[in-house]
Formats: sequence, C-alpha cells, structure tokens
Amino acid sequence: MKGSYQIYLFTATLLAAMAFFIQRGCQRESSLFTVEKLPEVDWEVRSFDDALFSGDSMDWKNIQQSFQPFLQGNSQQFFWQNERENQQLNDHYTNVQNLLDKSAISEELALIAARANALLALSIPSHLYFYISGIDLQTPCLYYPGSASESSFAFVGLDNYLGAAYPGYRAIAGYQRELMRKEQLPVQFAHAVVSTINPNHFNDETLLAQMIYYGKLHMATEALCPEVNTAEILGYSTEAYAFLEDSERQIWEVFVREKLLFSTDMMIRQRLAEPAPFSKLGTAMDADVPGQVAQFIGYKMLRSFADNHPELSLNEILNIRDAQKFLREAQYKP
Repeated sequence: MKGSYQIYLFTATLLAAMAFFIQRGCQRESSLFTVEKLPEVDWEVRSFDDALFSGDSMDWKNIQQSFQPFLQGNSQQFFWQNERENQQLNDHYTNVQNLLDKSAISEELALIAARANALLALSIPSHLYFYISGIDLQTPCLYYPGSASESSFAFVGLDNYLGAAYPGYRAIAGYQRELMRKEQLPVQFAHAVVSTINPNHFNDETLLAQMIYYGKLHMATEALCPEVNTAEILGYSTEAYAFLEDSERQIWEVFVREKLLFSTDMMIRQRLAEPAPFSKLGTAMDADVPGQVAQFIGYKMLRSFADNHPELSLNEILNIRDAQKFLREAQYKP
C-alpha cells in the first residue's frame, strides 16, 4: 500500500507541473467588477482533520471545545472514534497532508472572502474549518453567512481536491473526477459563497431561468477569483472551452430554433444545464459538445448584460429576479 501511494504522489506531482504550463497558456475573460482596496480577513483557521486523525489518541476535550460545528449532527464520542479508525478516511487524510498546502489555501480563500465582502456585502467568516469529508460531490465547500446573533463559518472538505488520478476516486465518474483538483478549490469555494445570495430561481421552471442562475453564479465567481481562467471557472478543460467558444453561434442557433429557452421540460434542463460528460442538443455535433452547455451560454449572456449595464454593481445584477429581463437587455448576439 505504501509503495502504491508513493507512485501516486510522484504521478500527481508530474500532472500538477503539466497542468501549470497548460494553464499559463489559457485565456480568461477580465472581470467586469474590481475592488480597489480589500478588507482585512482575520479569521481563525482550524483543522478538524488534524484534530481527528493525527496523534496517538483522539483529544476529545479539544474537539468539544474547538470544533462544535462538527458535533451538531453527532456529538457522541464513540462515533468520532469510529471515524478516526476508518482506514479510507485515514488514507484521504494522509494524502491531503502530502499534496495540499493548507496555509496557501487559507490565504487564497481569504482573498475570496474579502472580495465577497467588498462586492456582495457578505460577512467575512470568523472561522475557516478544514476537514475530511469522506468525498462529498454535492457540497465540497460550505459557507454559512450567519446573522446578527450568529457568527459566519466556512468549511472545506480537502479530500475532494486530490487530483483526477487519485486512487480513492476510482468509483467516481470520469467527468466528475476531472473537477476534483486543487485548482477547482477556490472556484467551488466561491460557488458556495455566491449560492447563499443567488436563489435558484424566482419560481421560474424554464431553461432560461436555469441559464441565468448559472450565468450569475459563474460571473460572480469570476469576480471573486480574478486569477482563475474562464475555462476553470466554468469547469471545462482548455480544449472543451475552446470548442464552445468556436461553436458558440451554432449552439445559440439551436437554442433559438428549437425553442429551448422557454421549455419547462425537466429532461431538457438535465440534458443541457446539469453536470454530464456531454450535452444532448439533438445535433450532429453532440458527441463534441461538453456538458452543461446551457451554463456556458448563460454565462455569456450575463457578461453581455453586464457590459450593457455598467451602471449596475455585481450585487444589483444578482438581485434582478426577472430572467426575461436578461434575455431582452443582454443583446446577446454571438
């Protein structure tokens, strides 16, 4: 087992180096929303994974004192002792320790929290918690905005970002594994932040409403992560994003010709807006169209809308609840 993980670590390092050089050549849209001066982030970073898995024995008193949010679901010591002895979770923890730099991650996420405060008036979390989630594809990052009487918190399941080749991800579909990289961590953290103020979506069941929702999500994420390229923001490889850019007009023509925008068919939303290896437009190019193509068009539409409304702040755009207003005023013409 030890030997196989040493091989994995070498492979992961090599892939990371390759990804760096590929990403350097990837273009990104410039954010339409900038911040001149960021507020200071003075959150406390706590590692629940260290508290649970490191050391010769579990310090239950420390866990009770310092990690109360994790005990809300289950406060029984024997439950957490069983988690500590879970070999799969221990493997995840070992690889997190070897492959991820928590200090660098916390600094990167602090910048996102600061931009969210400046651009969206969201509170800066008092605590950032790292933990081992056991692989959580739905909510790898969590953000609780708090209230006047409650502190806000942020949570990151670090075992969700160990790289597409990580042996622990073998049972996960390939198109999902491709997003389980450390480069996606700031993107998914920003998604968690923006999702708290970007409701899904004004009692409107049309595909257009879904497209506007995701367009807002990606445009806001772009503003919170200005150093991340656009393909990464939308969750595409460089090649897949280049294909969408080249085929944007043809794809839009299909949306219009087939009257997809105002469809309330749940199957259409699933085929075109939800995660999948490919999108199903019913055309000859379907095998080449990456998944979530409706999210790509929604993002482009939101960019066009923002370009035409420079007087509106990011927060004001996110608070517009009329999906058809975006369609009318974006003047989107790929």
